[in-house]
Amino acid sequence: MNLDKMKSMEKDDFLNLLGLETRRNAVDYMVPALALFGVGVVVGTGIGLLVAPRPGRELRQDLAQRLQNAPEALSRLPQRANEAMHRVSDQYVDKHEGKIPAQS
Repeated sequence: MNLDKMKSMEKDDFLNLLGLETRRNAVDYMVPALALFGVGVVVGTGIGLLVAPRPGRELRQDLAQRLQNAPEALSRLPQRANEAMHRVSDQYVDKHEGKIPAQS
């Protein structure tokens, strides 16, 4: 191997030559997991639509109405998440009030 080839090698190529690999971070694990979750949601939704107890026309009307209301529901999502966070925080404080040891 000459010097020009070594200069054109990337970090992963060099580590592979030594029998090593780069350390994986959280993103390397999360992206495939989220992709599989998304596929599962799509497949589950499809199966749910296939076995729905309603006639096709009624189901399509319901889906169309939900899609029309989706932007409004999504715009309320941050506010609802904030309210839920405050409720959980308040419950935690109520539960652990007076149980925090004094720091010296």
